[in-house]
Amino acid sequence: MGNLYDELLALQGIPHAWEDWTAYRAALTTFLLTHTEPGASACIIGAGACNDFVLDRLCGHFSELRLLDRDLEAIAAGCERQNVFLPAERIELLGISDETYRATADRMLSVLRERPDRAETQLLREIEAAFASRTPDPRMREAAVADYVICCGVHSQLLNIFPQMAAVYGRYAPIDAGRIESAVRRHIPEAVRELNDMLFRWAKKGVVIGLERERIGQPGGIDGAWQAMEELLRRGSEIKDRTELLWPFCPGKTYEMDVLLL
Repeated sequence: MGNLYDELLALQGIPHAWEDWTAYRAALTTFLLTHTEPGASACIIGAGACNDFVLDRLCGHFSELRLLDRDLEAIAAGCERQNVFLPAERIELLGISDETYRATADRMLSVLRERPDRAETQLLREIEAAFASRTPDPRMREAAVADYVICCGVHSQLLNIFPQMAAVYGRYAPIDAGRIESAVRRHIPEAVRELNDMLFRWAKKGVVIGLERERIGQPGGIDGAWQAMEELLRRGSEIKDRTELLWPFCPGKTYEMDVLLL
């Protein structure tokens, strides 16, 4: 068995996303083209495999377009699919390193083997230790990086690893997923505030943020996304324009998205 963290990363790719997201991708790209100035510069935070964007249309609109994500291999694969090759940079938004996650998975594996009754307590300790020692990427403090900064579907992904780990460990030990989610949720406001601070600090002219409002058929806010919206309201951010889109994330899971120009 390999390290659980690496296995979870390998599962993050969504089969057929490029095909299934066609309408969403076209609508989001059109919103960007319509609400940003031609010839401006832009960067996409959390670009991933670029399934959200029609890159050649954006390249024809912006004078410069940069892609940033934790996973450079995903960016490379996405650019190759669209036959558009753009500058890509790795950035660690939350500040919990791959090494920290891997070490957590190794320690948890030992606990599961020796004292599965202590697995929940250990995972809660690991969560708090990871947040106590995290170091967000220094570049998050930079200013005026691009005219427009684009960040869609990222706030909800900042803190998803630990609940995913808990779901796996819960097959082998008595772990209350709700307690794990609550422990993670306590840190969400700080994480989304840091990300929003960065987005506004980096943007010269405007910020485009995409937030999942609700999952179709499952009412209730999406962790990370609703806290981000509350944080934007608290800071008094002016919403210059907005649109609502359907994001067919994967089979059986479609989100109502709010896309905001700020």
